[in-house]
Amino acid sequence: MSDQAVIEGQEVTMSVRASGQPKPMLYWLRDRVTVKSGPRHIVREAEEGTFEMTIKSAVKSDSGIYTCKVINEYGTKQCEGKLEVKGMLL
Repeated sequence: MSDQAVIEGQEVTMSVRASGQPKPMLYWLRDRVTVKSGPRHIVREAEEGTFEMTIKSAVKSDSGIYTCKVINEYGTKQCEGKLEVKGMLL
């Protein structure tokens, strides 16, 4: 997952590749708090082993350190990236 910067109102997608047996559970966190799926935060498996979280119409409060945590009975792995949402230029 790479660091990204977007302007308020833009859509942003973060993606990671993860696999394991048994299939791991995947969690997205912002500043160590779980991100709940909803109309603006869409979490999906794009293709086998690629997971995405899309933030529609990003706002400044979406800025932070995003962590993707993958867990199965054999362990936990995680990666993180920074998202910066900048104000609109007038």
